[in-house]
Amino acid sequence: MENFNIQLKSYIQFCQTQKCLDAKTICAYNIDISQFARHINCSELDDITSKHIESYIAHLHSSYKPKSAKRKIASLKAFFHYCEFKEIINKNPFDKVEIRFREPITLPKTISLQTLEIFFNYNL
Repeated sequence: MENFNIQLKSYIQFCQTQKCLDAKTICAYNIDISQFARHINCSELDDITSKHIESYIAHLHSSYKPKSAKRKIASLKAFFHYCEFKEIINKNPFDKVEIRFREPITLPKTISLQTLEIFFNYNL
């Protein structure tokens, strides 16, 4: 886990200095990637396989709403892309994982006055 934490700190530093991400985004990345590390309990990044990723994605879908799960997956994917780019890992475990899921479409709770006016004027 120590190696994972060192690489996570390095990635967070990269996000702050090179990518100039917002503090809230950096905090979310840190939380999301740390949750993954606790879930899989691997000490070395090279030991993480696509099976770990798939297991974690299944856990996310059972525990979080689709938007939250999607954000957590995106955070993790960006972290592993960084690790692959910096040659910290030999192979990105996301390479063999296919992620496709749809978020439920939510209808608006109200329709704006402007939209109603357009609709009624169109039907006259």
